[in-house]
Amino acid sequence: MNNKVLVAIDNTGLSQLVVDSLAAQMRPDQADVLVLEIVEPLVRSYPPQMAKGYAPEMAPRQEGNIQHAKQILNEAVDLFRKAGFKATSRVVESEIKEGILNVATEWGANLVVVTSHERKGVAKFLHRSVAQAIIQRAACSVLVVKGPAIKKAAA
Repeated sequence: MNNKVLVAIDNTGLSQLVVDSLAAQMRPDQADVLVLEIVEPLVRSYPPQMAKGYAPEMAPRQEGNIQHAKQILNEAVDLFRKAGFKATSRVVESEIKEGILNVATEWGANLVVVTSHERKGVAKFLHRSVAQAIIQRAACSVLVVKGPAIKKAAA
């Protein structure tokens, strides 16, 4: 029976690092990989007319976000397949932590792979750790692949 590995990615460009890390820890022919990208819903806490780049229709903007996520997923799936993994992808609209945990449970993942960015100070406070939340709440094992430190607080 193959391991079911859920790989949650984002647009930080760390897909190759995740592929290399996973390939070093398991044989590609023994894993089914689901590459997941979460697209958060567009939520505003202020009138949309006050937003920079205001557009009355939010649906086209969200559809653009989903298309961008699919492009990133296609590139990541290609990397996994070139490394010999059986890989598929999925885009989910959700809050990031809940989306990863829900898909992991629904799909029956044996392992969840997430990346962690070494943020410090205010950046760490502002960007609550997704990896930490997944480690604490996942029903299966979690592999955290550390990426390079991010020096700017918030872009």
